[in-house]
Amino acid sequence: MKLHFALIPLGGLLVVSTVQAQPDTLMLAQDEHYLIGDAGDDPLPELNIYDAYNSTIGGDSLRQCGAFPCTGWVEDKYPNGQLRHRGYYDSGRLTVFKNYYRSGQLEREFKAVDATHCSQRTWHPNGKIRSSIRYRDGVVIQYEDYYVSGQLRYVEERHKEHHCFTRLELYAGDGTPISLLRVVDKGKLEVEQKEFHPGGMLKSQGRARYNRATMDSQRVGTWAYFDTNGTKIREEDLVDGKVLTVR
Repeated sequence: MKLHFALIPLGGLLVVSTVQAQPDTLMLAQDEHYLIGDAGDDPLPELNIYDAYNSTIGGDSLRQCGAFPCTGWVEDKYPNGQLRHRGYYDSGRLTVFKNYYRSGQLEREFKAVDATHCSQRTWHPNGKIRSSIRYRDGVVIQYEDYYVSGQLRYVEERHKEHHCFTRLELYAGDGTPISLLRVVDKGKLEVEQKEFHPGGMLKSQGRARYNRATMDSQRVGTWAYFDTNGTKIREEDLVDGKVLTVR
C-alpha cells in the first residue's frame, strides 16, 4: 500500500501529509476535531517584497539605487520614520537583512552561515518566534512553524540526497501531537509514523520505507490501530505496501 504525499492547507500553512490508499472499511473515523491554535496572519506584502532580491531563495530581481544596482547597506523606513528594512546588497542582490514591523518589533532575519548554507527566522507581531528555516544551496532542508503562542506547530526535515522526508511533525494548539514521522533507519530510508487522536492518544503506528527507484514510500511491517481509549483494535501486516493479513 503506497503513501502519496499531499499538500493540505491548514490555517494558511501548506502541510505535507501522507495519504494512505486503502478501503474505507479499514479507515478509522476521520471526523475527529483537533484543537488548532492561532497560526497568525500572513506576512505583510510590504515586508515580503524583499524576497525578490534574495537570489539564495529564488529571487531573480536586482534592486536599483538610482541608475545602478545597490551595493552596501540600504535602509527603508515607514512614513513615521520607523526602520522597516536594513539589508546588505551585492550588485543589487540581497545577502543579509532584517525587516521590522511598524511597532519596531523584528519581523524576520536572513543571514548566510557559509558558502552553501543560510537561514531565516521570522517572528509574530507579539515577539514570539513564527518560523525557522534552514537552506542548503537554495533548497529548504529544515522548516519549523510556530503558533502565535510560541507553541511548535509543524516541523519538516528533508533527506540530504533523496527526495524524501526524514522528519514530519504536526502539533495541535495545546502542544499534543497530531502526527509524527521520524527516520529510524537511515540506511534503508525507513521511517516510523504515528497518528494521534485529539488529546494525544495514539491512533495508529507503523513503518514506511522509501523506494529510491520509484521515489515513493510504502508501508512495511506491522501497523497497529487504536481507539480513543488506547485499546488496540486492529493490526495489519504489510510487505512492500501490500496488506497480507489483518487481525
